[in-house]
Amino acid sequence: MQEPTSSNAQRIPLAVTLDVQSVERQLNELWMQSAGASADTDDGAMLRARVLNLMVYLTSENALADVDGLLMDIALVHPCRALVMFADNDGDDSDIEMHVASRCQIGRGASGQHLCCEQVTLHAGGQYAVELPSAAVPLLVTDLPVFLLWLSRPSFEDPVWISLTRAADRIIIDSALCPDPRVDFLNLDRFLSRSQVKGSAPARSHGLSDLNWARLTPWRTLLAGFYDVPEHVDPLSRLIAVRIDYVSTDASSKNISSKVLLLAGWLASRLGWRASKQPGHSGESGWTFSAEKDGQSIDIEFKRSEHRAVGEGGISRVELIVESDTHTSFVAMRADDRRDLETREGTDSKTRTTSVVSSADRSEADLLAAELEILSHDRIYEEAVTKTVELFGGN
Repeated sequence: MQEPTSSNAQRIPLAVTLDVQSVERQLNELWMQSAGASADTDDGAMLRARVLNLMVYLTSENALADVDGLLMDIALVHPCRALVMFADNDGDDSDIEMHVASRCQIGRGASGQHLCCEQVTLHAGGQYAVELPSAAVPLLVTDLPVFLLWLSRPSFEDPVWISLTRAADRIIIDSALCPDPRVDFLNLDRFLSRSQVKGSAPARSHGLSDLNWARLTPWRTLLAGFYDVPEHVDPLSRLIAVRIDYVSTDASSKNISSKVLLLAGWLASRLGWRASKQPGHSGESGWTFSAEKDGQSIDIEFKRSEHRAVGEGGISRVELIVESDTHTSFVAMRADDRRDLETREGTDSKTRTTSVVSSADRSEADLLAAELEILSHDRIYEEAVTKTVELFGGN
């Protein structure tokens, strides 16, 4: 993405925090200042553009600076009006404070246009945090799609969640922020069930994305590729075990990484596995669960491991084991000395590498930019969440 210019920012006094016209005037003034500065320094034109509304909700002050940088990167691909809400729920009571900023990208090429979008940041603490939607929603630009980026643990009964999701056309969460993934996926599945897919349809149907799901795309692509090879169809039909190695978020925690659970849920939903009556159990190195298909038991093992190229919660290796006399398996794994993913297949005595895929982790800006192009439901993701709950939520 192009290198952004520094942004212009201005605070709005509390007395006019909820005055929509005042906010619009402040944004217009900032845009004019940016346009004037551009005219004084170069020949490039300043273009104010908005193709969508992006509401961002977060509860971590440390994440606030990251969001500012994220929006600078997003501006060129998806110029928008961004409404950033920071809720300091555990802090002292603090009424809503607001400031506005223009985010600009330096133009390149013959036109030399500078592209600018707008950011309004709202901060409230303690009992006033619940009022953030009432200040933010009136600032949405009409006739443009509305995305909600929820950068905190989803709380589906929270009045703030309810208010913001009612105003949104699409919701984007990050299940990596869920401290207890099995409980959180259970609550997420209930939300999806009653809001759009399985129950009676409400007045408004929400599509929902998960940045953690997007991070799994290279793994899902490689594993699906095993099933695209004709000579693999027969052995893979005798699958008896799946082992997923991952780097734990906390060595002392028994929680399983949300990314691991979601990948296993996706495999189960695509391959038609059902939950086994046998309960899952934990050991020193991880968890073991069981599933079944057509009377065949399938063991699912989540094993904690260490890998220098994999961050906390990340996956380092996935092995599909088929029934045979020679321990035949299909493996997708992160390479030791680089960030590539590679696939291997074979037996205990003979293994060959079948492919190596360059798979540097995508930036958060790239992940978000892709999600901002989607308004429809992701049915495969929703089915993966449901299967994750069926297999692992109740154990």
